[in-house]
Amino acid sequence: FPVTIKDVDNSADQIAEFGKKAALAFAAVGAAATAFAVSAVKAAAEDEKARKNLEQTIRSNTKATEDQIKAIDSYITKQSIATATTDDVLRPALGRLIRSTQDVTKAQELLTLAQEISIATGKPLETVTNALGKAYEGSNTALGKLGLGIDQTTLKTKSFDEITQQLAQTYNGFVANEATNAEFKFKQLSIAVDETKEQIGAALLPIVKELADYLLAVFVPNLQAFAAGLTGEAIVTGK
Repeated sequence: FPVTIKDVDNSADQIAEFGKKAALAFAAVGAAATAFAVSAVKAAAEDEKARKNLEQTIRSNTKATEDQIKAIDSYITKQSIATATTDDVLRPALGRLIRSTQDVTKAQELLTLAQEISIATGKPLETVTNALGKAYEGSNTALGKLGLGIDQTTLKTKSFDEITQQLAQTYNGFVANEATNAEFKFKQLSIAVDETKEQIGAALLPIVKELADYLLAVFVPNLQAFAAGLTGEAIVTGK
Protein backbone atom coordinates (compact mmCIF):
# COMPACT_ATOMS: atom_id res chain seq x y z
CA PHE A 1 0.00 0.00 0.00
CA PRO A 2 1.33 3.49 -0.79
CA VAL A 3 2.29 5.69 2.16
CA THR A 4 0.71 9.15 2.12
CA ILE A 5 1.82 12.39 3.75
CA LYS A 6 -1.13 12.02 6.13
CA ASP A 7 0.09 8.59 7.22
CA VAL A 8 3.55 9.98 7.93
CA ASP A 9 2.10 12.87 9.91
CA ASN A 10 -0.09 10.53 11.96
CA SER A 11 2.87 8.27 12.67
CA ALA A 12 4.99 11.23 13.73
CA ASP A 13 2.22 12.45 16.02
CA GLN A 14 1.94 9.01 17.60
CA ILE A 15 5.69 8.81 18.17
CA ALA A 16 5.72 12.28 19.68
CA GLU A 17 2.81 11.39 21.95
CA PHE A 18 4.55 8.19 23.02
CA GLY A 19 7.69 10.20 23.72
CA LYS A 20 5.78 12.55 26.00
CA LYS A 21 4.24 9.66 27.91
CA ALA A 22 7.59 7.89 28.19
CA ALA A 23 9.23 11.08 29.47
CA LEU A 24 6.54 11.46 32.12
CA ALA A 25 6.91 7.82 33.11
CA PHE A 26 10.68 8.09 33.42
CA ALA A 27 10.32 11.32 35.39
CA ALA A 28 7.88 9.63 37.76
CA VAL A 29 10.21 6.68 38.21
CA GLY A 30 13.13 9.03 38.81
CA ALA A 31 11.18 11.01 41.39
CA ALA A 32 10.07 7.82 43.14
CA ALA A 33 13.62 6.47 43.15
CA THR A 34 14.93 9.73 44.59
CA ALA A 35 12.26 9.78 47.27
CA PHE A 36 13.04 6.17 48.17
CA ALA A 37 16.78 6.88 48.34
CA VAL A 38 16.24 9.90 50.61
CA SER A 39 13.90 7.90 52.84
CA ALA A 40 16.34 4.96 52.92
CA VAL A 41 19.28 7.18 53.88
CA LYS A 42 17.25 8.86 56.62
CA ALA A 43 16.18 5.47 58.02
CA ALA A 44 19.77 4.21 57.88
CA ALA A 45 21.05 7.32 59.67
CA GLU A 46 18.52 6.87 62.48
CA ASP A 47 19.37 3.18 62.69
CA GLU A 48 23.10 3.95 62.81
CA LYS A 49 22.58 6.33 65.73
CA ALA A 50 20.56 3.75 67.71
CA ARG A 51 23.03 0.98 66.87
CA LYS A 52 26.04 2.99 68.05
CA ASN A 53 24.20 3.94 71.24
CA LEU A 54 23.61 0.27 72.06
CA GLU A 55 27.18 -0.64 71.17
CA GLN A 56 28.49 2.01 73.56
CA THR A 57 26.14 0.73 76.28
CA ILE A 58 27.65 -2.74 75.85
CA ARG A 59 31.22 -1.38 75.96
CA SER A 60 30.52 0.63 79.10
CA ASN A 61 28.75 -2.14 81.02
CA THR A 62 30.24 -5.46 79.91
CA LYS A 63 33.49 -7.13 78.97
CA ALA A 64 32.25 -8.06 75.50
CA THR A 65 34.83 -8.03 72.69
CA GLU A 66 34.45 -5.82 69.63
CA ASP A 67 33.54 -8.88 67.55
CA GLN A 68 30.79 -9.74 70.04
CA ILE A 69 29.54 -6.17 69.96
CA LYS A 70 29.38 -6.15 66.16
CA ALA A 71 27.41 -9.42 66.24
CA ILE A 72 24.68 -7.74 68.30
CA ASP A 73 23.33 -5.90 65.26
CA SER A 74 22.74 -9.19 63.45
CA TYR A 75 21.04 -10.54 66.59
CA ILE A 76 18.76 -7.49 66.77
CA THR A 77 17.75 -7.86 63.11
CA LYS A 78 16.93 -11.55 63.47
CA GLN A 79 15.09 -11.01 66.75
CA SER A 80 13.18 -8.09 65.27
CA ILE A 81 11.84 -10.10 62.35
CA ALA A 82 11.27 -13.30 64.35
CA THR A 83 9.20 -11.53 67.02
CA ALA A 84 7.67 -8.78 64.83
CA THR A 85 9.20 -6.13 67.09
CA THR A 86 10.86 -3.11 65.53
CA ASP A 87 14.54 -2.58 66.31
CA ASP A 88 13.85 0.89 67.73
CA VAL A 89 11.95 -0.92 70.49
CA LEU A 90 14.34 -3.85 70.89
CA ARG A 91 17.58 -1.88 71.22
CA PRO A 92 16.50 0.28 74.20
CA ALA A 93 15.00 -2.80 75.86
CA LEU A 94 18.23 -4.77 75.48
CA GLY A 95 20.27 -1.76 76.58
CA ARG A 96 18.19 -1.48 79.76
CA LEU A 97 18.81 -5.12 80.64
CA ILE A 98 22.51 -4.87 79.84
CA ARG A 99 22.87 -1.97 82.27
CA SER A 100 21.32 -4.12 85.00
CA THR A 101 22.97 -7.47 84.29
CA GLN A 102 26.26 -6.20 82.84
CA ASP A 103 26.22 -9.37 80.76
CA VAL A 104 25.10 -9.60 77.12
CA THR A 105 24.02 -13.25 77.23
CA LYS A 106 21.96 -12.79 80.39
CA ALA A 107 20.39 -9.66 78.97
CA GLN A 108 19.40 -11.54 75.81
CA GLU A 109 17.81 -14.31 77.88
CA LEU A 110 15.79 -11.76 79.83
CA LEU A 111 14.80 -9.93 76.65
CA THR A 112 13.34 -13.17 75.27
CA LEU A 113 11.37 -13.63 78.49
CA ALA A 114 10.26 -10.00 78.44
CA GLN A 115 8.91 -10.37 74.91
CA GLU A 116 6.91 -13.45 75.89
CA ILE A 117 5.44 -11.54 78.84
CA SER A 118 4.79 -8.44 76.73
CA ILE A 119 2.84 -10.35 74.08
CA ALA A 120 0.93 -12.40 76.66
CA THR A 121 -0.11 -9.41 78.78
CA GLY A 122 -0.22 -6.63 76.20
CA LYS A 123 2.09 -4.52 78.34
CA PRO A 124 4.78 -2.46 76.56
CA LEU A 125 8.14 -4.19 76.23
CA GLU A 126 9.80 -1.16 77.82
CA THR A 127 7.66 -1.56 80.95
CA VAL A 128 8.41 -5.28 81.25
CA THR A 129 12.17 -4.95 80.69
CA ASN A 130 12.35 -2.09 83.17
CA ALA A 131 10.60 -4.25 85.80
CA LEU A 132 12.91 -7.20 85.11
CA GLY A 133 15.93 -4.92 85.26
CA LYS A 134 14.89 -3.53 88.64
CA ALA A 135 14.18 -7.04 89.91
CA TYR A 136 17.65 -8.17 88.86
CA GLU A 137 19.03 -5.22 90.82
CA GLY A 138 17.15 -6.37 93.90
CA SER A 139 13.82 -4.53 93.79
CA ASN A 140 10.73 -6.61 92.93
CA THR A 141 8.24 -3.78 93.44
CA ALA A 142 7.81 -2.96 89.73
CA LEU A 143 7.63 -6.65 88.85
CA GLY A 144 4.89 -7.20 91.43
CA LYS A 145 2.82 -4.36 89.97
CA LEU A 146 2.70 -5.98 86.53
CA GLY A 147 0.15 -8.54 87.69
CA LEU A 148 2.04 -11.54 86.36
CA GLY A 149 0.57 -14.08 88.81
CA ILE A 150 3.46 -14.03 91.28
CA ASP A 151 2.38 -13.65 94.88
CA GLN A 152 4.12 -11.36 97.35
CA THR A 153 5.55 -14.27 99.34
CA THR A 154 7.37 -15.55 96.24
CA LEU A 155 8.64 -12.06 95.43
CA LYS A 156 9.98 -11.67 98.96
CA THR A 157 11.48 -15.11 99.50
CA LYS A 158 12.58 -16.43 96.11
CA SER A 159 15.76 -15.53 94.26
CA PHE A 160 15.69 -13.68 90.94
CA ASP A 161 16.57 -16.86 89.02
CA GLU A 162 13.74 -18.77 90.73
CA ILE A 163 11.26 -16.00 89.92
CA THR A 164 12.29 -15.80 86.27
CA GLN A 165 12.13 -19.59 85.96
CA GLN A 166 8.54 -19.44 87.20
CA LEU A 167 7.76 -16.67 84.74
CA ALA A 168 9.36 -18.63 81.90
CA GLN A 169 7.11 -21.61 82.65
CA THR A 170 4.03 -19.39 82.80
CA TYR A 171 4.66 -17.35 79.65
CA ASN A 172 6.66 -19.67 77.43
CA GLY A 173 5.26 -20.09 73.90
CA PHE A 174 3.24 -16.88 73.53
CA VAL A 175 5.51 -15.49 70.79
CA ALA A 176 5.32 -18.77 68.86
CA ASN A 177 1.54 -18.80 69.22
CA GLU A 178 1.28 -15.19 68.05
CA ALA A 179 3.43 -16.06 65.03
CA THR A 180 0.58 -18.18 63.64
CA ASN A 181 -1.61 -15.10 63.18
CA ALA A 182 -1.89 -13.25 59.86
CA GLU A 183 -1.45 -9.86 61.54
CA PHE A 184 1.83 -11.02 63.04
CA LYS A 185 3.01 -12.25 59.62
CA PHE A 186 2.26 -8.87 58.06
CA LYS A 187 4.26 -7.15 60.80
CA GLN A 188 7.17 -9.50 60.14
CA LEU A 189 7.01 -8.75 56.42
CA SER A 190 6.86 -5.01 57.03
CA ILE A 191 9.88 -5.17 59.35
CA ALA A 192 11.84 -7.30 56.87
CA VAL A 193 11.15 -4.76 54.10
CA ASP A 194 12.18 -1.88 56.37
CA GLU A 195 15.40 -3.71 57.27
CA THR A 196 16.22 -4.10 53.58
CA LYS A 197 15.49 -0.42 53.07
CA GLU A 198 17.89 0.46 55.89
CA GLN A 199 20.57 -1.73 54.29
CA ILE A 200 20.19 0.17 51.02
CA GLY A 201 20.36 3.45 52.91
CA ALA A 202 23.47 2.28 54.78
CA ALA A 203 25.19 1.64 51.46
CA LEU A 204 24.40 5.22 50.43
CA LEU A 205 25.40 6.81 53.76
CA PRO A 206 29.15 7.15 52.98
CA ILE A 207 28.30 9.06 49.79
CA VAL A 208 25.91 11.34 51.67
CA LYS A 209 28.52 11.97 54.38
CA GLU A 210 31.15 12.88 51.79
CA LEU A 211 28.69 15.23 50.11
CA ALA A 212 27.80 16.83 53.45
CA ASP A 213 31.50 17.34 54.28
CA TYR A 214 32.07 18.93 50.88
CA LEU A 215 29.09 21.25 51.22
CA LEU A 216 30.16 22.31 54.72
CA ALA A 217 33.77 22.87 53.68
CA VAL A 218 33.23 24.51 50.29
CA PHE A 219 29.68 25.39 49.39
CA VAL A 220 28.49 26.86 52.71
CA PRO A 221 31.51 29.22 53.17
CA ASN A 222 31.13 30.44 49.58
CA LEU A 223 27.41 30.96 50.09
CA GLN A 224 28.10 32.87 53.32
CA ALA A 225 30.68 35.01 51.54
CA PHE A 226 28.18 35.75 48.78
CA ALA A 227 25.53 36.72 51.33
CA ALA A 228 28.01 38.87 53.24
CA GLY A 229 28.90 40.66 50.01
CA LEU A 230 25.26 41.47 49.42
CA THR A 231 24.43 42.54 52.96
CA GLY A 232 27.77 43.89 54.18
CA GLU A 233 27.55 41.69 57.30
CA ALA A 234 30.44 39.72 58.77
CA ILE A 235 30.83 36.12 57.62
CA VAL A 236 29.77 33.51 60.17
CA THR A 237 32.43 30.78 60.16
CA GLY A 238 31.09 28.63 62.97
CA LYS A 239 34.51 28.61 64.69
